[in-house]
Amino acid sequence: MGRLLLMTISFLAMMIVSVSAAILPFNGQTTVDVANSYTILAYPSDYVFYVVALIYLSILYWIYKQWQMFAKKQFAITHVQSFLFTISMVLSIVWIYYWQNSQFIIACTILVFSTLALAGMYLLLPEKNTMTTRLPISLYLAWLVLLVMFNLAILLVAARWDGFGLSQPLWAVILLTVFVAIALHIRFHHYDPYFPILFIWFYLGIAVQNNFEELLVTTAALFLSGALLAGILFMRKKPRTIY
Repeated sequence: MGRLLLMTISFLAMMIVSVSAAILPFNGQTTVDVANSYTILAYPSDYVFYVVALIYLSILYWIYKQWQMFAKKQFAITHVQSFLFTISMVLSIVWIYYWQNSQFIIACTILVFSTLALAGMYLLLPEKNTMTTRLPISLYLAWLVLLVMFNLAILLVAARWDGFGLSQPLWAVILLTVFVAIALHIRFHHYDPYFPILFIWFYLGIAVQNNFEELLVTTAALFLSGALLAGILFMRKKPRTIY
């Protein structure tokens, strides 16, 4: 019961802090205001971020089902999984603090560790894509990976990185492509067709935001969305055989 209670409290704390930071100004700005302070080509339209509400609701439902299974003595979350989940939530809260203070190097580093902690839990879960097993964690992990990409893009702009002489649109396309490779890796090697869905949502939002003003980025975002959709529909891996 203790580990499930810890998971519940940590997630609720993270959700409250996250929602509050998005609505109430801290140091005179919200989380969105911080993002809007910098012009990056990998920035999606604002509507893209509304999906966070659905992700949080799915996690709440997942936690509720874990409590039900605990009552029936069917609770299967291990101590390691619980620890990784809790650490990820705590680090997400710390990330918000540093993000609000525009300390992007520290914020990005903390967010990477938060993502790695949740990824560790994800890898330890059964490969069943249902609302009571892995699906909500998969969606939240995908969102954290996308936030890492977003944070990295803003960090480079804030640091005034020259990009080794390459143009900003080209670096945006490189960044988008690298993270598509991550999504397709998860899709193929972990039998997870849901993980890339958030990437498609995010990338289409980038295309809408750029509105063909940056033709290279818009075209790349649309093309990569198509590649992700093809990966969801057609990528197959033979089930592992145990001898």
